[in-house]
Amino acid sequence: MKKEVTVNIYGRSYPMLTDEADEYTERLANMLNERMAQLKTQKKTLSLQDAAAIISLECVDELIKNKETEYNIRTQISAYAEDASESRAKAEKLQKENEQLKEKVRQLESEIRLRKSFEEEGSTAEQMVMGGITKALGTDELKKSSPIASRLDKNKK
Repeated sequence: MKKEVTVNIYGRSYPMLTDEADEYTERLANMLNERMAQLKTQKKTLSLQDAAAIISLECVDELIKNKETEYNIRTQISAYAEDASESRAKAEKLQKENEQLKEKVRQLESEIRLRKSFEEEGSTAEQMVMGGITKALGTDELKKSSPIASRLDKNKK
């Protein structure tokens, strides 16, 4: 809500409507008074109006430069945010790939353990398959009629 604050600028009172605190508005007026005093000290023949015009021009220049700086910073932040987003997506992709590779390593390690256990038992793959089929069917008939079984028997001799 706007309120009226009266400030003194270089000997004249100016009523102002503002949303800002009284102290802030008075601080601005004091800064302006200091700038005008400096300018009048440097150029003694300068009128109050000319001093106000020069200071206004300096303020507008400062404002434009600050806005340009703000725009540049916002642009950089946007670029950084985009880079961060791309990096995050790449990291997630690499993490998924890493998990897949870990699973593949686990599978290969399991396969190596299984092969080592086969080697330690002295069993061949054919012998293991036949044994599993025979156990599943619960009969020795398969051994008699199977060409694999006959080869196994020859290998045993």
